[in-house]
Amino acid sequence: MWQLFLINFIIIAFAIGFLILSKKFIKDDKQVRIFFLVLPLLTIACHYSSLIYHGIKDGTAMGFLESNPNLVLMIYPCNVVMWILFILGVFWKYRDKRAFKVIIDFSFYFGIISALVGMFANVDFIRNPTLADYDVTKGIVAHGFMLMNVIALGFYKIVKIDMIPNFINLTIGVVAMGILGAYNNLLLAVVAGDAYADSVNSMFLLHSPFENVPFLVFPIIVLIALPIYFGIFEIIDLIAYKNCLAKMNIRIKQAENELDEFIRENSKTMNQDEFKVLLKEKEANLKDEIA
Repeated sequence: MWQLFLINFIIIAFAIGFLILSKKFIKDDKQVRIFFLVLPLLTIACHYSSLIYHGIKDGTAMGFLESNPNLVLMIYPCNVVMWILFILGVFWKYRDKRAFKVIIDFSFYFGIISALVGMFANVDFIRNPTLADYDVTKGIVAHGFMLMNVIALGFYKIVKIDMIPNFINLTIGVVAMGILGAYNNLLLAVVAGDAYADSVNSMFLLHSPFENVPFLVFPIIVLIALPIYFGIFEIIDLIAYKNCLAKMNIRIKQAENELDEFIRENSKTMNQDEFKVLLKEKEANLKDEIA
């Protein structure tokens, strides 16, 4: 199990370092748009690399595709987040529209959960605990790329932490994902049979992905995760507001000192009419700066 934690901490350290470094080179909106298109493409490329690997290694790409329907359908939460991030990158100029605010909030909040679960509670690794298996390692790395993409939404301030709108948007996304999962399960049951649909278990609606935690199906995961999650981010929001308020109070004090100094230096040496005009301008400039 130590292998799983080691590779995940390496991936997270790389993601954070990469995002910090990217800030030094990405300056304008065009570069940001390209950046947010490249990130999901890295996830998609990693996700589908198994087809190339199995095609080259043993010529079983089609067989692998048949046994992994998440390469065709959006079967699991991470598949949904991956493609939503790609859509956001393609239609970047519309990111301020209402529909895109929904998918940005959903991608950020649910994407972090999906990515971390896919990394630290990776079902493939639990079943086959080795990094020597390409499909296992690929799955962990793909979730790592997705985590970097999701964190970048916050890092570049694309997502705004605001309790009520975030909760509404995430609820819309969760409901839509539940409907998609029910559709996938029904489709697979009709096309391939109930047993196959049950084994695929889209969105974990039919049973828990973890055998030792049978109650952990999609609705329960949502009910447990969301209150904890929003509690954490609300605390972060309050801390950020408190820090912002403290900085504002410091700047107000500095502005008061600047005004006092301006009055002491100029009130007796300048023409009074000119002094009053300059004083009003100084006050207005300081108020605009603080605001």
